[in-house]
Amino acid sequence: METQFVKLRPKQNQLLTPFDYESIMLYGETVFSRSHYDGLKTMTAKDGRKLKDITDKPGLSKDDIERISKLYNC
Repeated sequence: METQFVKLRPKQNQLLTPFDYESIMLYGETVFSRSHYDGLKTMTAKDGRKLKDITDKPGLSKDDIERISKLYNC
């Protein structure tokens, strides 16, 4: 699981759009926590907002779709 949290250098992490808190690719706050149901957080947003679990997101965000379109030229 630790490999899911490796910090990348800026040149390695090309988002193509501004950071997207609604992205389906962004884990929720308590994912991988040993006490998932106790609210123990494994990561937090710098601005204090709640990071939703993937299951609480309706699907791809607008920026997810934009990134896919840019990557696959469609």
